[in-house]
Amino acid sequence: MIDIKELWRKRQAQHFKEISRYLRYMLNDHLLIALLFLGGGGAYYYNYWLQDIPKNFPYAIIIALVLGLILTSSRIQTLVKEPDLVFLLPIEKKLAPYFQKAFWYSLFSQIYLLLIVFAVAAPLYLAVSDKTFSSLAAIFVIVLLCKAWNLLMTWFTQHYTENSTYYTDISIRLVLNIVLLYLLFSGASILYIGCVVVIMIGLLLYFHRAVENKGLKWDTLIELESKRMLTFYRIANLFTDVPKLKERVKKRAWLNWVTGFISYSKKNTFRYLFTRTFLRTSDYLGMYVRLTIIGGLIIYFVPFEYGKAFVMILFLYLTGYQLITLWRHHSLKIWVRLYPVSETSKLASYLQFLFQLLVVQSVLFTVILMLSAKIMTTIILLVAGIMFVYFFVFIYTKGKVRKLDRM
Repeated sequence: MIDIKELWRKRQAQHFKEISRYLRYMLNDHLLIALLFLGGGGAYYYNYWLQDIPKNFPYAIIIALVLGLILTSSRIQTLVKEPDLVFLLPIEKKLAPYFQKAFWYSLFSQIYLLLIVFAVAAPLYLAVSDKTFSSLAAIFVIVLLCKAWNLLMTWFTQHYTENSTYYTDISIRLVLNIVLLYLLFSGASILYIGCVVVIMIGLLLYFHRAVENKGLKWDTLIELESKRMLTFYRIANLFTDVPKLKERVKKRAWLNWVTGFISYSKKNTFRYLFTRTFLRTSDYLGMYVRLTIIGGLIIYFVPFEYGKAFVMILFLYLTGYQLITLWRHHSLKIWVRLYPVSETSKLASYLQFLFQLLVVQSVLFTVILMLSAKIMTTIILLVAGIMFVYFFVFIYTKGKVRKLDRM
């Protein structure tokens, strides 16, 4: 007989052991120094900007959008594994204590992100709204309750097999989260806030009753856990070999035209491989697009030029840093070593490909800058962005990948 409570304790201990195993390598790197430098610079210019911020600045909608996206993306970390389809599926109805612990673990482990956003948003909220810190604390308590609501709603919808239910749930929760947060931060009437809260409670009770006799989608739970760990392993792979790193390949035939620009020659062997890997494997392309869109939106809405420059450089760095994993993506494959291509040619192909990706991102950011900044500022930031990309790729990244190869 399986002890449900003991099962969760063992799973959690194994999870912590697995995470800490790689964190020892990750936290010893100079990435922390770079992030502290960027964070310090951002805090300085953020404080400088707040001194002259206009009272009509749309702070409420900006904070509501950011927090709304974070709350909507909430998911319960169940730590389930593929063998559970055989061993735990037959006793699913007895697993309530296990999933309750998973809920509380997910809630408390995800609060840190809300704290970071609140730490950034608090000075803006207090500077523009003339509210007190106690009102901000009250809002934070409501946001925590909203976080729990999102986790429960996500959990209930995972009992459904229809994809339409999943997308409907995402859309409804996103709208309700943003509306509630906007009302809270804009100081709206308690009546309007109460109406939104009643709708949220009604939805929670409806789905709770609707899924009472439904079983869990174990395949979905296992897939979500696999994706979550895949993201962590990809980051950890920057610092050390990760044998458990699994690939997820999508054909994406509609992007085949990209590789058509690569001429057929021996020197372009790895250029073709890196391009195909970026377009098809794991989530490199998705990460690149997401960071470009998010960075572009922030650049557009940030009203002062120093802030736009900081955001542009920050997102170029974040994109480039995450793409360093592309260098070691095929490091554990023996057949790649059979290519009659030198390591020097391989490194040159990788650096050239990374440089072009980041230059394209710089140009896209510049196009957005043209909509919200002076032409001279746009030109200066484009030049600064390309100079940063050159330094990041051919000095920082080149040294980084050589260091990785020696490990």
